[in-house]
Amino acid sequence: MTTTVTIDRGVRTQGLTRVFGSGDAAVHALKGVDLDIASGELVVILGPSGSGKTTLCNILGGIDRATSGSVLVAGEDISDRDPGKLSDFRRDHVGFIFQFFNLIPTLTARENVEVIIEMTGRGDKGRVPELLEAVGLGDRMDNFPAQLSGGQQQRVAVARALATDPDILFADEPTGALDLPTGRQILGLLQDLHQQGRTVIIVTHNVSVAQIADRVVTVVDGQVESSEVNENPAAAADVTW
Repeated sequence: MTTTVTIDRGVRTQGLTRVFGSGDAAVHALKGVDLDIASGELVVILGPSGSGKTTLCNILGGIDRATSGSVLVAGEDISDRDPGKLSDFRRDHVGFIFQFFNLIPTLTARENVEVIIEMTGRGDKGRVPELLEAVGLGDRMDNFPAQLSGGQQQRVAVARALATDPDILFADEPTGALDLPTGRQILGLLQDLHQQGRTVIIVTHNVSVAQIADRVVTVVDGQVESSEVNENPAAAADVTW
């Protein structure tokens, strides 16, 4: 299919490769990936463990660098950036939600969001209560992670990812550690963010998550096997697995 890409909050890659190691020990995690994600799309990148989907996500989000090929994300060419400039890119354009939350245990929910603003110099600490209200934690913002359920901790991670007002939101296996009802809540939050106009990219091995996508990109053995439009995305509350 042909996708018209608005690159201000979109993604384009051409011939993207990533090789770990060298010689006989080299692992070709990505093998010439061409990918277009339009501004405002909710895209699920689907694939089994070891398919290269997380490596692709890390390159698009500026956590890792490609071995070769071009990468244009949110209007920025990040193909040849050094680690310092990739860090600047992440700070200015990207929000990440990870499977295992990565919250700081000695900080409250509010402080876990505020610390990202302090570290990046982006965002408004005055908006933190509003962000936590938006993810349903208005009454738990002064609780520590150990006092929150897994789903509540993931909601803190969503609020933290939004604190710097990123152009693109990446979620790597955001429901992997959650039960179905809690997973639905997190997918509902991501769907709401997409409906507000954000570009949301979800990386998962869970075929059921693809039910909410505008488009499903399947990655197998380091290559894009298919890119299929979902004509009738499901509401998160109706997702089953």
